[in-house]
Amino acid sequence: MTNTRKVVYNTCYGGFSLSLAAQELYLKKKGHAPKLYKGKHRWDEHWYINEPHDVYRTGLKRHDPALVEVVEELGDKSFGDCAKLVIEEVDGPYRIEEYDGRETVVQSYGDWQ
Repeated sequence: MTNTRKVVYNTCYGGFSLSLAAQELYLKKKGHAPKLYKGKHRWDEHWYINEPHDVYRTGLKRHDPALVEVVEELGDKSFGDCAKLVIEEVDGPYRIEEYDGRETVVQSYGDWQ
């Protein structure tokens, strides 16, 4: 039995983030009505969804089928600030490692999720 699934991650420096259009579509796919907030984050403005925090710092599961669908449907229009999102298929447990916002998917056969 395999545990193959698709994983979304960021391949450029800056950090994982979703565009406003991607956030709205993600919420709709999850059955929530988008309610947007505009807020400040140190040096610039960000849009937030449903709660006063941004979606990409909330422990969003990168293998969430709704997230994968959003990135597949919107392509580069799903990219947030300083992000270039890619989908990789993994078989089994994985983790995402990050350096200055640039991420890589590391697969293991241990207890990772």
